Amino acid sequence: MEVKVPFNKIQVSLAKDRRVILFPYGDEWYEMEWDKVPGRFKELYVLKLKLSGVRIPEDLKEFEKDWIEVSEVEVKLDLSKARAINELNEPLE
Repeated sequence: MEVKVPFNKIQVSLAKDRRVILFPYGDEWYEMEWDKVPGRFKELYVLKLKLSGVRIPEDLKEFEKDWIEVSEVEVKLDLSKARAINELNEPLE
């Protein structure tokens, strides 16, 4: 199921030296591995880093754009590629 989540509600976290995103939907929080995250989010994330003066990591350079449309900042995420998380779940390995 595809859902829309506002960009500012999505968090990027490092888990065992790899990125994941954490995001709320409904009453649940979800975790998605970076390789399953849509390119649109990665482009907005790189833009945020750039505007914040943060050096863009090499593995994200491909998402650095000269021009990016920001009239829509909700990101479409496929819940079937994520997993619901809570304090009882084990972290991703």
